[in-house]
Amino acid sequence: MKPFIILAVCASLLSAAPAWAQPELNERSSSWLKEPNDFLGIDLHGDFTAQMPSCPDESSSQKKLCRLATSSPDRFEIRGLPYLPISPGYGMVAVAPHGKLTELVLSGNANSLHLVGEMLTDKYGEPGVVTSRWIKMSSGASFQSEVVKWEGEKVVMKFQRDEGDLSRYTVTVSVFTDASETLEIEETAKPATQDGNRDFSKI
Repeated sequence: MKPFIILAVCASLLSAAPAWAQPELNERSSSWLKEPNDFLGIDLHGDFTAQMPSCPDESSSQKKLCRLATSSPDRFEIRGLPYLPISPGYGMVAVAPHGKLTELVLSGNANSLHLVGEMLTDKYGEPGVVTSRWIKMSSGASFQSEVVKWEGEKVVMKFQRDEGDLSRYTVTVSVFTDASETLEIEETAKPATQDGNRDFSKI
């Protein structure tokens, strides 16, 4: 009788295997261990207009974080950013329709690519996805660039060259109010290496 018992146990384990494997297919949203609740001191999930005061004037040297209205009612320039260990000249805009923050975009000179990449990796961990893209310049020449992504349950962060101005970079932090929203991944996306030595010069 023992052979039949062993076969029955093996059959039970094999039938249970798909149930064990299934969570790996559905846990992508929770794979970012350092998914942030704020970015550079800005709460990603609160009431943006209530928590972020208006700037007292249009001076670029504000002592505290504040928002400056733009020609678009849902778009604000952020002043008073904290010091960052990258080249100066960076700035940030926020998109907050009806006071709900949906996007932050940090931008600056592309000569800071490596420093920005190191800063993001130190604070938020290794990226989860790297996408290769071909960018065509006005001269007709093309080169391959990378888009580096961190993906979480409610936040996605993307680091890349600004395709509209290759001399600049952008770090786009997108906030999703519904965790079930579909996140589009390019077909050329591949898992990022986890060796801690990512080469951000390819961006």
